Amino acid sequence: PASQAANPASWEAVLWHEFCHVVTLSLTRNKMPRWLSEGISVFEERNANPAWGQAMTPRYREMILDEELTPIAELSGAFLTPKDGLHLQFAYYESSLVVEFLVDRFGLESLKRILVDLGKGRAINETIEAHTAPMKKLEKDFEEFAQKRAEELGHGLDWERHETPEFAAATGERGEDSAALDKTMEKYPKNFWLLTQKAKKLLAQKRWEEAKAPAQTLIEHYPEQTGADNAYVLLAAAHRGLNETNLERQALNKLALLDADAVEAYLRLMELTSAARDWPAVITNAERFLAVNPLLPAPHRFLGRASEELGRPKEAITSYETMLRMDPADVTDVHFRLAKLLHAENNPAARRHILQALEEAPRFREAHRLLLGIVQKTGGNPESAHGSAPLSPAPTPPPIKQP
Repeated sequence: PASQAANPASWEAVLWHEFCHVVTLSLTRNKMPRWLSEGISVFEERNANPAWGQAMTPRYREMILDEELTPIAELSGAFLTPKDGLHLQFAYYESSLVVEFLVDRFGLESLKRILVDLGKGRAINETIEAHTAPMKKLEKDFEEFAQKRAEELGHGLDWERHETPEFAAATGERGEDSAALDKTMEKYPKNFWLLTQKAKKLLAQKRWEEAKAPAQTLIEHYPEQTGADNAYVLLAAAHRGLNETNLERQALNKLALLDADAVEAYLRLMELTSAARDWPAVITNAERFLAVNPLLPAPHRFLGRASEELGRPKEAITSYETMLRMDPADVTDVHFRLAKLLHAENNPAARRHILQALEEAPRFREAHRLLLGIVQKTGGNPESAHGSAPLSPAPTPPPIKQP
C-alpha cells in the first residue's frame, strides 16, 4: 500500500491476483506465457469480487471497436512491446477477456488441461488448439465476443466523439463554452461525453438540481460506470449540495459495490453512516477503505468508534492503538478512548493512557473523572502497565503576595 502514491488500488485484490499466479505457475512449472498467467489472475479477481479486476471502460470500448485487439497467437507481444502504459493495461484486460471466452465457450476443465499440458512443455498455441479449436477460428470467434461485449457497454448512449468545432468546444477540448455545450446537446442529447461535461459544469456552477438529470441519464444507460468523474460521484455531489443525505448515500453505496478503489466514496460513506449511527455500515466502509490504504488514521478512527458502539472492545482497542502509531490529529481523544476501554477490562495500561490524555489536555474534566475512577478502583495506589511510580499528590502552590 505504501508504494501506490497517487494511484491507490485494493491490496486485497492484488493479493488475490498474486496468489492466483502461485497456483498457475506452480501447476505449469513456470512454463506458461505471461498473457495467460495475467489473464487468469485478472479473470479470477472478477470472479472473487465484482469490484475487483479490470472491467470494460469507455477507452477500452473504443480500442476494441477500432480493431486494436491483439490476436491470441500474438498476445505475448502485447506485454513485451506495448505502445504505452494504457496499452499495457489493455493487454491485461484483453488477456482476461480471452480467458473468460475460453471458459465460457469450452469450459473450465478445458483451461485446466491447457495448463497441465503447458507444464509438460508443450507450446502454448499448439496446446490451446488441442483443447479448443483451430487458432484462426478461435481468434475470429474471440474478436466477435469482445466486440459484442464492447457494444453492450452503455447501450443507448451515443459514444461518438464528433469531429466538429462545436463538439470540441462543448467538451472542453478547446476551452469550456456553456453556450456551445447547450447547443450541441440539443443535437446529441445522449452523448456520453456531453452528458458528463454537462453534469460537471452544472456542479461547478452549484446548480445542484439541474445537475441530477445528466448524471441520472448516464447511470440509467451505463450503470456499471466507475473511474474518475463517474456518474455516481456526480450524482452524489448534487445530492450533497441539496443536503439530500439519504440519496447521496444511496448513490455512493452503488459505487462502492462496483469500485474497490473508491476511497473518497468510502470516506464520505463513513461520515454519513457514522452521523446516522449505522455502525455496521461504518465498519463495512472502513474495511473497504483499509483494503486500499491502511496507512491513514481516518478509517481506523471510524472502525474504532463503530466497534465501541457495537460492544467489540478488542477490535476498538486494536484500531485506536494503530491510530497512535500514525500521529493522529486528536491524540487526546484516542488516549482517552483507549483508557476507557482498557479500564473496563481491568487492564493497568489504562492509567498510562489517561495520563497521556491529560498531558495533552490538562483541563479535560472527563479524563480527570476517569483517572479518579482508576485510582479508586486500584486502592488509590495504581501502578501503570509499564511499572511507573504511583500517582503523587500535587505540590502546594506558594502563597500569593499582596501588593
